[in-house]
Amino acid sequence: MEDNEQRTGGINAVYSEMETLSRRAVARTRRMSAPLSFVEHSLLTFIGTTPGCRATDIAADFQLNRSTISRQLTTLGELGLVEYTPQENDAGRGRVLRLTERGRQLRERSVAAQRSVVTSRLKEWSEEDIAAFAAALGRFNAGPEG
Repeated sequence: MEDNEQRTGGINAVYSEMETLSRRAVARTRRMSAPLSFVEHSLLTFIGTTPGCRATDIAADFQLNRSTISRQLTTLGELGLVEYTPQENDAGRGRVLRLTERGRQLRERSVAAQRSVVTSRLKEWSEEDIAAFAAALGRFNAGPEG
């Protein structure tokens, strides 16, 4: 039973640290990357790193309802951050998204702000520790959805 309690305590600690990480990232985005919200940052990052993506691709990846994504994309379009690209032979598959120049610039600024914090936090870490941390996060993120 002690092993189970230790495992549960470890899982609770991981959850707590992830919650802190997420909360700080959201606050940092508001502070440093204005006018991008965390959601806007996430959407722009997906669109910017997934050429040819459509709203349905985002909904599937984020595990959100298509209408939720559509509302967010409408707002991003109104802000001049994303646009739909004309596609020949589309066959009704939905419209392909891309970042506008302004969207690309704001995303780059937001990513730079987040990366600078990560760089600063890992400044004293060894290359091996950084690699192990990246591998553990990759393993965690590749796990099955629960």
